[in-house]
Amino acid sequence: MKRFLSLIVFFLTLLFVQAQDACKIGYIERTILFENMPEVSQVEAQLSQLNILYTKEYDRMTAEYNDKVKAYMATSKSLSEPIKLARQAEITEYEERMALYKKRYTEELKKQTALLWVPINNKVKQAIATVAKAQGVSIVLDQATPLYVSESCVDLLPLVKQELGLQ
Repeated sequence: MKRFLSLIVFFLTLLFVQAQDACKIGYIERTILFENMPEVSQVEAQLSQLNILYTKEYDRMTAEYNDKVKAYMATSKSLSEPIKLARQAEITEYEERMALYKKRYTEELKKQTALLWVPINNKVKQAIATVAKAQGVSIVLDQATPLYVSESCVDLLPLVKQELGLQ
């Protein structure tokens, strides 16, 4: 039984050593890569414009809501109870419309962000895969601040930039 366990441990150790020899690790900092891509600034500009449009509309709605509340506060003492209740319901309904609008435009911004980033992420993934295969790298890590990088690790950022045609 001991011999069998020793044999298993020996084979596992052999596999572990072989796996270490066959595995070449590369790393890249995608944030630096994205900073150099013109597509990223275009996407950010599109999203900014969309956000400005939605924010302007929400600001308009807020101003209208505030006007309704001020008008109600100014006249509420002189109004009959049914009219007060109707105006309160109108204000509450407007609050709900504003909340719904904000929810919808937030969801739309998230959807547009995801949609616009898909081609950029695909392009970067493809470039990383091409460079990794060319360099014989098995694993590519995205790490902003490596604490230690041995000589056997490969910094793929310059090569991926070159693959994407960036400086």
